[in-house]
Amino acid sequence: MKTLGHLIGETLMSNSPKIRSCLVIVAAILTCVLAVYVGGVAYASPTWSEDSKSILFYPTPPTPTWTPVRTPTPTVIGVQTPFRLTEGGCCPYPSWSPDSRWIPFLDHPGRYEPAGLYAIAANGGEVVLIVERTGIFSRDWSRVAYLDSGRTFVERWADGKRWEIPNEGRSVRFSPSGQLIEWEVMSRGIEFPDLRQQAIWLANYDGTDAREIVTIMGGEFVGWINGEQEILVTGRLAPYGPSGVWKISIEDGAGQLLLEVDRVRSPLLSLGTDWLAFTVAFDTREEQNGLWVMRTDGSFSKKLGIFGAYRWRHEGVLLVIPLDLELPGPTLWQVDVLSGNAWRLVDLSSASLRIASNDWQPSPDGEKMVFRSAEDQNLWVLELPIP
Repeated sequence: MKTLGHLIGETLMSNSPKIRSCLVIVAAILTCVLAVYVGGVAYASPTWSEDSKSILFYPTPPTPTWTPVRTPTPTVIGVQTPFRLTEGGCCPYPSWSPDSRWIPFLDHPGRYEPAGLYAIAANGGEVVLIVERTGIFSRDWSRVAYLDSGRTFVERWADGKRWEIPNEGRSVRFSPSGQLIEWEVMSRGIEFPDLRQQAIWLANYDGTDAREIVTIMGGEFVGWINGEQEILVTGRLAPYGPSGVWKISIEDGAGQLLLEVDRVRSPLLSLGTDWLAFTVAFDTREEQNGLWVMRTDGSFSKKLGIFGAYRWRHEGVLLVIPLDLELPGPTLWQVDVLSGNAWRLVDLSSASLRIASNDWQPSPDGEKMVFRSAEDQNLWVLELPIP
C-alpha cells in the first residue's frame, strides 16, 4: 500500500516539476474534498491485433457486478480513545513495521538533528533514529532508493554498499520482497493523464536485468501480484483498446484484462495482494462512479454502497472513512467486501480529533491505526475493535 516509502520518497526523488504538476484532475478534486472532510483534509491464449503486431489482446473478462453493497443500519462497536504518540508536531505519512510494533516516519526533528528515517514504538516511548538517509525504503527497511546528483541509487544501509540504477534519475519502487524495483518512463509532450503513455520498467534491486515490461496509456503501475510473477496496471495497452485493470506477466509482458472500466483512480492493493480497491469518478455511465473492490485474479468485482477514504485492514476487509459533510467529524467503517456487511467501528468526533490530509494507516496485523491529527499535527494511535 502507499505508505511512507511511496508517498514521501516519490516526492523527494522526483526531478521533474512537470510530472508533479500533471496530476489527475479528477483525483485532485476528490482528494481535496476528502482532505477537507477527513482532516481539514492460467493466462488465456493471446491473439495478435489487426492494427499492431506488437500488442497482445485477450478475451473480454466476465461482466462486472454493478449492484452496490447494501449498507446496514450503523452500529458503533465500542468507544475507543486514541492516545497521543508524539509531541511538538511532526511526522507526516507515518507507516508501520511488518510486525506492527514500530511506526517509522521521515523527519528532520531539529536544527542540530539529521534528517532521516525515525521510528517510535506503537505503544509509546522514545523516538529513535534508524538511519540518516531519506528516500524510498524496502518493506523490511534493509534498502533505500534515493537520488544523488541526478542519478538513482539503491543502498543497503547496514553496510553502505550501493548500486546505481540505469534509469536516468527516476524514482523507483520496491517489490514486497525488496528483490525487484520498478520505474516509469513518461511520454513527452502529452500532458492529459488519460492520453499519456508510460513505459513500465523492472529490474533487480541492484539495477541488473533492467527491461521494459509493457507500455500503458492513461493509467498507472499498481503493484506486484502472484508471488511477484505478475504486475497489475491500469489504463490501455493500445490507443483504441479496452481500458481497465490489467494483469501483466513479468516473463513475457503478455497482458490479461481483468476488469474493463474507465478512469481507474487511486488503486490500492491489499497487503497480501489478493484484493484491489479503487475509485471511478465523472464517468458518463453513472453506475460506474464510486468505490470499487475486486480480486486481483479477476474472479470478483463489485461497486460498494459507501464512498470515502479507504485502507485495507485484512484481505477482503476494507476500512472506509465515509465522505459525509453533515457529520461533525470522521467515522471509521469496516466493510466485508464479499458479503457486503458493514460496521461503524469508531466515531472520532467524540474525541474532537480530525485526521490531517487523509494521513492514516492501519497496522499490518489490523489491530491498530495511526493517524496525524489536524489539531496538533502529532501522531495518535487508536486500538481498532473487532466486529
